[in-house]
Amino acid sequence: MFTQRLNDLFQYLDAKNGQVAKLAGFDRTNISRLRSSGRVPGKNSPTIAKLAAGLYLYADNRNELAKLCDYIGADPVGSAEEITDKIRDWLYEDEPEAEKRTSPPRSQSARRSRPLYRYFGERLDEVMKLTDLSNARLSHAIHMDTSMISRYRTGVRMPVPGSNVTKMITSVLYERAEVSGKLGSLARLTDVPADEFDEDALHAWLFDDGQIPDREAGIAEDLLGIFDSFSAETRLPLPAPEETVTPEIAQSTETEYFGREGIRNAVLRFLYSVWTSKAEFLLLYSDEDQSWMTGDRTFLMRWASLMSACVKNGTRIRIIHNVDRDASEMADAIRSWLPLYMSGMVESWYSTKKRNPRFSHTIFLCPGMACIEAFHPVGTETSGIYHYYTDPRVLDVCRTKYESMLEAAAPLLKVPAVSVYKGDSDLTIIQNGLSLASMPEELVRSFDDPALIKEWTPLHEALLYRLTKARVNECVTLADDELLFEGKVRVDQLPGVGEHFYTPEQYAMHIRNIIRLSEENPGYRFYALPETPFPNMKLMSANDAAGIIHAKRPDLSFGFAHPLLCRAFHNYAEALMDQYRMDRNTLRKVLGAKYI
Repeated sequence: MFTQRLNDLFQYLDAKNGQVAKLAGFDRTNISRLRSSGRVPGKNSPTIAKLAAGLYLYADNRNELAKLCDYIGADPVGSAEEITDKIRDWLYEDEPEAEKRTSPPRSQSARRSRPLYRYFGERLDEVMKLTDLSNARLSHAIHMDTSMISRYRTGVRMPVPGSNVTKMITSVLYERAEVSGKLGSLARLTDVPADEFDEDALHAWLFDDGQIPDREAGIAEDLLGIFDSFSAETRLPLPAPEETVTPEIAQSTETEYFGREGIRNAVLRFLYSVWTSKAEFLLLYSDEDQSWMTGDRTFLMRWASLMSACVKNGTRIRIIHNVDRDASEMADAIRSWLPLYMSGMVESWYSTKKRNPRFSHTIFLCPGMACIEAFHPVGTETSGIYHYYTDPRVLDVCRTKYESMLEAAAPLLKVPAVSVYKGDSDLTIIQNGLSLASMPEELVRSFDDPALIKEWTPLHEALLYRLTKARVNECVTLADDELLFEGKVRVDQLPGVGEHFYTPEQYAMHIRNIIRLSEENPGYRFYALPETPFPNMKLMSANDAAGIIHAKRPDLSFGFAHPLLCRAFHNYAEALMDQYRMDRNTLRKVLGAKYI
């Protein structure tokens, strides 16, 4: 009867094995076995707890909880725990008593919602509790801001896998456990035999034991961190452009340059000539390792000075990026280019062709003036030759080559990002505060600001329209009570609109509307984060586009269209939502209890 009831319920909900399995947190083959008259697990087993949770979340995601509850005779306004209990009771209603008791009582079974320590943040938190290590002490030991340790601990951020940060965290935690005599307890926590437990085992449990986000999500989080920390006001002072190049370099007539030192001197000569002649265009492409630029800080500062000077002169830059790089290389390149992007003088593209694994190609061209070009077998660049051309005939050939590459390129980054996504994909928004779009009209008008109403209208209409087409996920850090009652919680700030701050009553009004949106629209989901992953930044992520907007400086914004980068941001958002997923009934009760 269990199997028959389970199949009837799947058919009634129009549910697929894979969909429920994903929400339940186990493989789809588990569902297949349960639906094919295999051995029936005990009613109180972890498997059935996960199955009931998966069915509940499936119905909740489709806004069909009332339909599910009507079918099994549950109260639709009950808590998630009450409804999942009813699902289990209903599935086993006609089973023999022996089948119901084949597993230990529920209180002894594993946690219902997800496996214990499923996420890095949970694991770090548990080890820090075990070793009595505070955020402040860990941050001091690894030379990192305390707020970042807090974000690691709550799971909204994660160190780049394999980085020095992960090694330092592991080392500090292991040493702390050793000094406090808790290595045995730590070994039991990680389920590693005491005689095999060491630093490597702890590192594997914290970072490598199936919990690392995929490489793309890690790249996205790293890039978001770079954007979040960027400030046009806090850039390091650059040397004056006339101080960046020696007379020997500026007046050189060399036609070949060799190795790393060679390309650096060639680039300084090239950019100095572009700056002094106030050239109209620069055309850039390179798919070789970026260490020639980022590996020497003194050179990087000189390069940045000359590039900035060229932009200030009115030189427009067209660059074809190669994004098939590892995370650290891509992050270094974007960090170096970030101030230039903000000038609006850089036109950014990416090559749609796959990177050649055997050869690297560099072409830096100022039409009519000079070109640096090189082809190298990958790995030989440090001893390779870089050609410096000034012959007009050769420059014409180089331009033809560049334009051929441009034909196989697509836009990479747009400045500024669009404020409203117009595509057809699901949209996820991560930001530090409630969105203006989800604000009810009554609340907007209570601020008595025509500019605010003008900005709210298209955003609100776009949200309602989007909910008829696809899903909208909003991941938001809720207001701190102390700041809220002090009148310091700012309304979502937009260009051209003055600062506004919520009263507790106004904030409650906004929360009521979020609950209403959640209950009336199957496609609207709200995720309450314990703290914001990126305090200064808003992320909008869809399958085919991503937008990053600086919260304090909305003019500092970027839009991405590259499929791999869009997927990276999407995967990061999915990983974050997976940790803080909450059904609608629970969301209503949690938000209502705290703010209403």
